Formats: sequence, structure tokens, C-alpha cells
Amino acid sequence: MQVGLLTAQNKTNHTIEGKVSDASGNPIAYASVVLKGTNHGAVSDDGGEFVIRAPSGHYTLRVSFIGYTTYQAPITIKEEGNALVEVVLKEDNTKLEEVTVVGKTQAQRLEESARAVGIIETREVKLRSADLGEILAKTEGISVQRAGGLGSDTRFALNGLSGDKIRFFHDGIPLDFSPYAFGIANVPVNAIKQVEVHKGVVPIQFGADALGGAVNLVSPTIFNGWSGAASYQVGSFNTHRATANMAYASDQSGWFASAGGFYDYTDNDYKIDVAIDDEQGQLHQQTVKRFHDGYKAVGFNFKTGIRHKSWANELSLEGYYGKYDKEVQNSQSPGLVDYPDLGIDKAVAGKPFGEVMFNRFSQGLNLHYNVNPAVKWELDLKAGYNYNEAESFDVSHNLYNWYGEVVRVNNQAGEFGQADHLITKSTNYFARQQLGYSISDKHNLTLTLAPTYAHRTGDDLLIDGEYDPALDDGYLFDFVTGLEYSGEVLRERLQIIVFAKNYRQNIRIEGIDPGVEGLQVDKRSVNNFGAGTGLRYAWTSRFSTKLSYEYAYRLPRQNEIFGNGQLTSKNLGLRPENSHNVNLQWLVESKILAKTAWQIQGNFFLRKVNDLIFLMTNSEGFGVYDNVWSATSQGIELGANIKEVVKGLSLSANGTYQSYFNTSDEGPFASFKDDRIPNTPYLFANGGAYYQLKNMVRTNGELSIFWNTRYVHPFYIGWESAGLPQYKAQTPKQFTHAIGATQKMKFKTVETALTLEMQNLTNAKVFDLYGVQRPGRALYLKLTTQF
Repeated sequence: MQVGLLTAQNKTNHTIEGKVSDASGNPIAYASVVLKGTNHGAVSDDGGEFVIRAPSGHYTLRVSFIGYTTYQAPITIKEEGNALVEVVLKEDNTKLEEVTVVGKTQAQRLEESARAVGIIETREVKLRSADLGEILAKTEGISVQRAGGLGSDTRFALNGLSGDKIRFFHDGIPLDFSPYAFGIANVPVNAIKQVEVHKGVVPIQFGADALGGAVNLVSPTIFNGWSGAASYQVGSFNTHRATANMAYASDQSGWFASAGGFYDYTDNDYKIDVAIDDEQGQLHQQTVKRFHDGYKAVGFNFKTGIRHKSWANELSLEGYYGKYDKEVQNSQSPGLVDYPDLGIDKAVAGKPFGEVMFNRFSQGLNLHYNVNPAVKWELDLKAGYNYNEAESFDVSHNLYNWYGEVVRVNNQAGEFGQADHLITKSTNYFARQQLGYSISDKHNLTLTLAPTYAHRTGDDLLIDGEYDPALDDGYLFDFVTGLEYSGEVLRERLQIIVFAKNYRQNIRIEGIDPGVEGLQVDKRSVNNFGAGTGLRYAWTSRFSTKLSYEYAYRLPRQNEIFGNGQLTSKNLGLRPENSHNVNLQWLVESKILAKTAWQIQGNFFLRKVNDLIFLMTNSEGFGVYDNVWSATSQGIELGANIKEVVKGLSLSANGTYQSYFNTSDEGPFASFKDDRIPNTPYLFANGGAYYQLKNMVRTNGELSIFWNTRYVHPFYIGWESAGLPQYKAQTPKQFTHAIGATQKMKFKTVETALTLEMQNLTNAKVFDLYGVQRPGRALYLKLTTQF
């Protein structure tokens, strides 16, 4: 075995990262990595990577795994800096030694903390054609609803709460400050190492406001030397998806750099059922192709910096750019409103559009600085700048039918009913300063300060020389502060987290009112406090429970406060949403290194939400965001997985039941009190099987066969107690399957995988947002390579 020298700054519980592989460069999972004579250790994950937290000093590193020679090497952690550890184990052809694993991977440590968090690893799923939205939807408690195929509007829901109530991050930085600012469902899986899902309780480390939780996308670790990966996927509906990234790091100089990019394209011309008039004006169900639903997106990022120095654990600068263009096929209103007698299972798509477009681009810079200024202290600073534009375009005089034909020419432009050519511009800044202090090895304090600033304006290009409300300047300043204590007692069996947060928001709008002379200025400020706690108790080495609670606030966003100067009006009086969030989780698992490893987990959750923000619209489509209702979500999640049921076979299953219902006593929705929230699945489940065959096609080759299934119980698209029959319609039972195979091959240090996958195997009719039909059966081929 070869071990690289490691040095690190003098600080209690310094983080040491490394990788274990065999002589051919294949990563070794579940290898035991310990600092001999201490309780500091870890287990390598599926990528061979591990993390150990230990104070400075002189140690002996011991790495072992069944079938490989155990090796020991001296390691010194001192002030001059550090280096990543790269370990190569040699096969032991004489005997197999029994090894006791005494550590956890970084992901396992996070899952076994007092935080209400789950980890989704992407090492295997990134070889498949499923996008991140589909992968997340396979997790208990998560629902991902889409208004069509790739690139369509997406509603991500966690325990019932959706939209801006959930916050998204990329390496701890808000997702809006990344090339993936256009929605988490469309993020390339190949660019992500793992996904952290924080349910209901948002750690102060993110410096963010949210009601339902947070999702953090974690990038792959950059190791010494060159590394890279690329993928290309082609398939049904003229879909093409490509990703590529390259990285280099020098442990000797401390310099590192990485670059990556992605490209997505699809026609989304899948078949759907619609209702079409015949010559006599009678409606008949027809099956047609969507004809104006294309999507194209491109993005790239570049990052460079210095790490592992006494004056900086990391100092890096990242730049990024992202752009997408989306054709809009139809509104998200259910077609059955127009044709109530047909029902959702017979006709779902309403009036088609032939020229409506929506475009957006985003660009910016991010700075990251991490240092240990003194023993027991750590400073982590992240800051970013972002500029983005969104353009909506609807100026056609043509009206189209579902065959893509122009059926009428209107005097008034606009397929939606009113002409629209609006550009919204936003300049954003954020900073997050996190200061940590180690009281002792088991007790820590963390202070987080997170200010964000946004300037929003726009331009209605159809208004020339007249008053343009889109030109109003909106200024938004949010400041979230958090203080947290974390500790371990009772011989580390009880872990405790206690925190408090302060939410401040200052709003200012400047504009011209044609009825009032001079510049008009409106402003407002809000100040709220929240708090929470998390407890985890390990009853045995195989059974543990967690209890977590947060009284949380979610500050209104730019689009909700400022409107768009056209169809949506501004509302400075919009109040923050607030919620009481509770989780009670439990986990039971097999013995460590059991021949057949299994795990069963569950979660009881409660979300009691007030002052929910909703877009209220009139019959002409004009609206305003307002605090109009309250709701409660409660339910249970169950999940289980088992590895090596028989050699090479793994199984998984999970299910969620949630009762998300209206509790409003007054306002426009009071008459629907105790109804389930419309268009929200309340019972859904997932299952999967994975079978792996070794040494297929060639030595070190692996053939993996996989199957996934998802069930969604019927749910109402409108209020249950509404009188109109079209609003009482339900989606049909949705039972979908995906099946595929992946062939991996190894050529020295290069690993290649070819995947053939068929989604929606039975060509089931699938409905998500507002009754819009999702794609049917689709076939994809994906080639992935990495070194």
C-alpha cells in the first residue's frame, strides 16, 4: 500500500480526507481506516472515499480490508498544512484476515447525527438515464411533480410543503448562485456526488429561511492529480444530454482547479390524449403529439484556488454561466375544466400554444474561504454575486389546434389572451460567515451571519413611451442569524443540537405613479425569531431514535413582493410564512459487516403552517400574492433496504402517507376547511431491485440489471368539497416501471459504463401538475466514462 504524507493545521478535530483503491485503481468500499491507538476512524464509501476527524499530532494510519494486505504508515498532523491521503491496497493471495470496522463514512456520520437528514448517494444512479428529479422522487417523503417532460415547470414537495418553502443549495451555496439555477429536477446527476435532504429543520450552517426543509447538492471531492468524467445520453423524443468535467490538484503546491459543463436538448414531442371538436362541434378524444414543447439548456462553471495551507484550508473562486430556452405548449390549467364531461382520464390537455416562449440566463461569481485562525476556532466565509434575466414572449396573433395548425388569426396578439414580452432583471449578492468554536472534543458552538441583497427591475417591451410599471426598482435585504450548540453526552449515545435564529427583511420599492408627481418610495421592515432542537439517542449499536423540532419562518421572495409589473401586482404588506415542524425518526439495522446487510427506518412528521402565501388571480388573469390561508401536514414515512439477499441482489422499498389539509378559518379558502390541499399526492410508494454480476464481458467488468417502480394513489385536482364536478375529478392510479442494464468496463485507470434503460415500461398514463399528461414509454442509451 502507498500512503501520501498528511499534514494539517493544529486544531482539535481537524478533517482528514482520503481515498482507498486497489492496484488497478478501482475504489474499495467498506475498507477500515483508523488512526491506530485512538477512537478516530472511518469506513470508505462506495467511491473509496473516507473522512476522519482528529486533533493534531503523530499517528499511525492503519487501512485494512478482507482479501487485501493490511498496511500501517506514520502520519503527522502539524501546522504547515495538509494533504489528501491516497491509499493503494495490494491483494493478499495467501489468506483472508477478519477485519473489524470501527468508523463511519462522512455521509453516515451526518445521517447518524441529531439532524433530521437523509443522504442520497449518486455513484450508481448517475450511470442511469434518470434525472435528479426522478431520483429524488424515489425517496420517502419527497414528491416531484412536473408539467410535462424534461425542462418543464417542476414542483418539489417535502412532507407536503413545496415551492419556495423548501430551500436548495449547491455545496452550501444557494442554488440560485450556480449554473443550475433553473430548477433542481433538471440538475445533471453526473455533476453531483450526493444529495443531503434536511426535513423540516434547516441547519443554521445554511444561513437560510425555509418552512419545509432544505436540499444540499454536494460536488465530488477533488483528489491529487488529474481526474475527470463525461457522459452522453440519447433517447426518445429527440433527447440529448451531455456532461463533462475535469479537475487537477497538486498536494505539493496546494493549487487546484476544476471545470465542468452540461448541455440538454429535447423536443418533448411525446403523445398525449386531448379533446378535439369535430365538424359538428362535438368533443372527441384524440391521441396527438406535443408540437411546441422543446427545451434547450447549457451551462458551465470553473473553480480554482489554494487549499491545505496554514493560512487557508481553502481559498477558492468560482465562476459560472447557465442559459435555457423553453417552448410553452399549453397552460397549466387542467383541460377537464374546459371539458368537464370527459374527465381527467379521457382528456387532460387544454388549449395549445404554438409560439409562446420562456427564456432565462444566469451568471455570477462565488468566493469561499475557510481557515482555523486559532486553536479550537474555525472561520468559514462564502460570498457570491449573481445576475439573471428572465424573458417571457407571447406576441403571436395565431391560434393553434392540437395538430399544430393555425386555426384562427386574432386582431389582438397573445395566445394566453394578452400580449406579453417582458424581461425581468435581478442583481443578487449573498454572504455567509460561519464561526465555530470547539469547547471540547464533544461540545461546539457555531455562529452564522447570512445577509442577502437583491435589486429587481424589468422592462415591458410592448410599452413604448408610456408608464411601464415593470420598470419599478425593488430592493430586498434579508439577514438571517443563527447560533447553535451541539454536543455529545452519555458516552456519545446522546447527541444534542439547540439553536436560535433571527430573520430580518427590509423592502423598498421606487417607481413612478402617473397619478402622483415625483418618485414614489414605499418601504417596510420585518423582524422575527425562531428556534429549534434536535436529539438523537443510540439505544444500541443497531437501534436509534431522533426527535427534532423547529419554529421556522420563510421570508417572501422577490417575485412575491415585487410582482412582475404586468399580470402580477406588488404587495409590500406580505407577511413571512411560519411553521411548527416536528420529526420523530427511528432506525434499526443489521450488524456491521453482516453477510446480508439491511436497514429499516421510519419518520412521523408534523408541519403546522400559518400565513401561507398564495397567488390570488381574477378571471382576467391578473393577480397578487397574499397571506390567505393556513394548513397542516402530518404523516408517516417508511423505508427499507437489504443488500446481498442472495449474492449480487439488493432490494429497496419506501412509502409515504401524508394528510396535508386546509385549516383556514377565514379568507377565500375558509369554505374548504378540512379539505386536502388540491393537486398534492398523499399516498405514494417506491420499490427497486438491483442485481450485479462480476467479471462480465471482460475481467473486472460488471453487469448490473435494475428495476424501479413507483405508485401514486389517486388525488383530487381541486378542492374535495367544491360543487363543480370538474374540480372533484381525481387522477387515475399511477403505477410506473423502469428497467435497464449497465455494463461497466475497466481499462487501466479509465472506467466506462454503458446503460440501456426503458422508462414507463407499460406506457401508463401519468399525471402530475394540474392534470397535464407526462411522457409515456421512453428508451434511452447513456455512455459514461471517468478516470
